[in-house]
Amino acid sequence: YRIAYLGDSFIEGTCPAEDTVPSIVGSSLTVPGYERVEVINTGTSSYAPTLYYLLLKTKLLQFHPDLIVVNIDMTDVFDDSLYRATLVRGENGEPIACPAGHPLLSTHRRTERGLEQLSTFERGATWLAERSSLARMILHVASQVKRDARSGDEGITQAFAWCGTNRSQDTQSDVQWSMDMLRRLIQLAKSNGIKIVVTAIPHREQLEGKWSLQPMNDIEAVCKAEGVPFLNPVEAFKQRLGSTPPQEIYIPEDMHFNPKGYRMWGEIQREFLNSLGLP
Repeated sequence: YRIAYLGDSFIEGTCPAEDTVPSIVGSSLTVPGYERVEVINTGTSSYAPTLYYLLLKTKLLQFHPDLIVVNIDMTDVFDDSLYRATLVRGENGEPIACPAGHPLLSTHRRTERGLEQLSTFERGATWLAERSSLARMILHVASQVKRDARSGDEGITQAFAWCGTNRSQDTQSDVQWSMDMLRRLIQLAKSNGIKIVVTAIPHREQLEGKWSLQPMNDIEAVCKAEGVPFLNPVEAFKQRLGSTPPQEIYIPEDMHFNPKGYRMWGEIQREFLNSLGLP
């Protein structure tokens, strides 16, 4: 039974390989009538629905997956807004390809906070880092120091605008785009006889009640309209955590899960998939 996982760095895994969600599901899920479960992990840092759709359309269909599990991250709407700048579409608006090279990325850097403008020195350092491992390491350390110095900023940053309670018109337009790409992805899978399950990745601030849960509602609305299962992770995580603070399942000063968080997320997904009675 072949499962293809679509997602960003949360699926690619900022942890040992055996602790990634696809690895946990692949090693522990049982499907009646099948001797084993094979999982294809296509998780790639900063991917979003636009690229998930193109990946399925151009690559994954040839592997004939039985099931696709889509993991939507709270930065996906922001990332999609960048990919739209270079997206190639057909006459009917159908996405065809998404070349790399957003116009702003020559003067800005994509960070967890959004796009940050680079100084002349930083642009030179970035150019050097592309050609030197030592320079790349130094730039990474400097970036961490800069991020840590700003970690006390209040409010929701550009990358997480989807989680704000008062969305701007631009953000709402970006949300609609990403939800339309998710809808296209679901319809493409269904038209090829592939089952599809959609879920989302909660960030620490959402589990703490500081950020809006509206993104989960946006995703669920698309899934209901298309008739596919949606795993809302918030209640599942809260039930698992109990009195444990959410910060204990995330990397300190980072938005990603630590191995404990990944294992918890993998177990939640495995149980949900088992409850669906696959295939």
